[in-house]
Amino acid sequence: MQELHQKSENPQLCMEVMKYTEGLLSEEKIKMTDAQKLSLLSHISAMVYRSKHKEMIQSVDRNLFQEVSKQSIEMAGKVCNKLPHLHEDEKYLLSIHFETAKMEA
Repeated sequence: MQELHQKSENPQLCMEVMKYTEGLLSEEKIKMTDAQKLSLLSHISAMVYRSKHKEMIQSVDRNLFQEVSKQSIEMAGKVCNKLPHLHEDEKYLLSIHFETAKMEA
């Protein structure tokens, strides 16, 4: 996990965003497996990196996310708002982590 924090090029911020995200998951009573948490941390680390370097992801087809709950997308939006310079569509990709955890619970 430490390695993923380092990859973000801002380990402190990466840890803070992950802690915030875990708080949201707890509030919503969504449990993640260790593998899901690792995948989530990897995504957050990449988001912190992209935010720092002002790298944009490619736009996604939002129609692909029609099956994702509004709750998961809103949670992802809150997490994304913790970081500047992210593409608006980042929340859709992040929402998959929450939706998957909810479905497998």
